[in-house]
Amino acid sequence: MQGKATIAGHPIHPMLVPFPIAFFVGALVSDIISHWGDSVFWPRMSVVLIGLGIIGALLSALFGFIDYATAPLSDGAKKTATTHMALNLTVVVIFAIAFYLRLGNATSGVGYVLTVLGVLILGVSGYLGGQLVYEGGVGVKDSVGS
Repeated sequence: MQGKATIAGHPIHPMLVPFPIAFFVGALVSDIISHWGDSVFWPRMSVVLIGLGIIGALLSALFGFIDYATAPLSDGAKKTATTHMALNLTVVVIFAIAFYLRLGNATSGVGYVLTVLGVLILGVSGYLGGQLVYEGGVGVKDSVGS
């Protein structure tokens, strides 16, 4: 059940998703470290990681949407994929707001809360993405005849 966004038969979306995940989780880790470490460097690092995460998430979303639109999905998989997509777009909006708030004040309390919220929602969305692959076979090339 592969979509058309592939390179040499390998889906592009799952190649890209580790980057925004790592950047967003890294931002949360930087925030945690900033409470015990350098209170100037780590919050700024978090802002940079959030910015990189947003860029990576949008790039990943482009290829994910191509797969969403072109992969032959069952009704159940389509519903899960729609929820996965909506949650990921919510995550990007949350982190975009956090990025905006934290550009002027890297230690913004609201920015910290949004970072935690964004990572929590990302975890739920990641679970759904894994469910699409491991239970629904989405993005998995049919090996019959290969």
